[in-house]
Amino acid sequence: MFLDEAQINIKAGDGGNGIVSFFLLKGSYKKIACGGNGGRGGNVIIRSTPNLSTLLGFKKKVHFKAESGQAGMPNNRTGRTGEDLLIYVPTGTIIKDGEKQILADLVKDGQEYHAAAGGAGGRGNANFVSQERRFPGFAEKGEKAQDAWIVLELRLLADVALVGFPNSGKSTIISRISAAKPKIADYPFTTLTPNLGVVSYNDDSTFVVADIPGIIEGAHKGVGLGDRFLRHILRSKILAVILDGALLLENEPEELVKSFQVIRNEVKLYEPSLYKKDYIIVINKTDLFQNTDKLEAAAKELKKKSRKPVLMISAVSSVGIDKLVKVLYERVVKARLLSEQAEKAKELGEKSYKVYSVGKIEEEKEKFEIIKDGEEYIVKNKRLERLVSMTNLENKEALEYLKNKLKKMKTGDRLKKMGIEVGSTVIIGNLVFELIE
Repeated sequence: MFLDEAQINIKAGDGGNGIVSFFLLKGSYKKIACGGNGGRGGNVIIRSTPNLSTLLGFKKKVHFKAESGQAGMPNNRTGRTGEDLLIYVPTGTIIKDGEKQILADLVKDGQEYHAAAGGAGGRGNANFVSQERRFPGFAEKGEKAQDAWIVLELRLLADVALVGFPNSGKSTIISRISAAKPKIADYPFTTLTPNLGVVSYNDDSTFVVADIPGIIEGAHKGVGLGDRFLRHILRSKILAVILDGALLLENEPEELVKSFQVIRNEVKLYEPSLYKKDYIIVINKTDLFQNTDKLEAAAKELKKKSRKPVLMISAVSSVGIDKLVKVLYERVVKARLLSEQAEKAKELGEKSYKVYSVGKIEEEKEKFEIIKDGEEYIVKNKRLERLVSMTNLENKEALEYLKNKLKKMKTGDRLKKMGIEVGSTVIIGNLVFELIE
């Protein structure tokens, strides 16, 4: 069974709690704070592998959670870091967020995307010793990692994509030129899932061909599930437009030209970049004709309109199949060369400057948002929310430490400058307080 789209829930591991612990010196009443830090939670990493060809494994299992960090231990021992969770997906998988924005495109074997970072471990009480606070009786809680829904979308990696109307003979063609064994029958939509076939040329060269379910008018809007299948040809280097020669048994050559134009229009409306890809035209089922005048007239008109090669074949009798493989291979080699040159140029361009993501992360932490809810002001700021979430608000010492920390960060002054009046109720995460002078 083939599955090319899945929605899953991922959650990195929570950070382990720091602990409160004291070491009592032998023979005296002197004690030393020695509570260790909690371990960091495990990350969620998505890795591509050539050993998978479908997202079917995500049909039964939807929730994925990395291991949480271990709590700190006495004698300043840090808790164990949670193990990272590796999620394997087929090479060619695109990862999107809940709003369908692309986060990563895993087009190479072994490529990784760090989908979620583990929570930081809380600090033990040994970290809070100071001249004013010699025996801290509090520790930080581990950071809670957020869960998120992401979308996995598989796009086949093929050099050539066969596109055409249902029953035009695409499945028969792929069965003739490769070892693929698709289901073949004389009725529309026999192919319900994409098929991949590896084609050999001159014994030592190969290329991959994809046969997708037939396109019908309106496919770009989802008619006949067309939009689901069209995405599988987005990565292909060239297209082979397969036309059903049987149309000419009772129609004039113009009918085949119209069929070609509908297919090209659907491709253009779905994705303009796909429309610009190199392609060839293949008229199939020539074995049905004793007189080839109509076929030749249609081929002449198609070549005139497209300025692309037009091949006439019979997939059933294998007539013209060798020439089809040769033409496809030559165009694939040319497309691969252009693709390699573009990739090298891109790499050179990337080396000319450096991109630092740290600044962007810091900028996100500093971003302030205030939401007024009645007489209360809710403050949205990642740095402050994290600080509050890792504080044990039921511990007086911890609460006093948080208060001093917020004061040193001049949080009150900043809130006043942003229009919050003295005496107003302010909420940061689980912390509720009154803004004072």
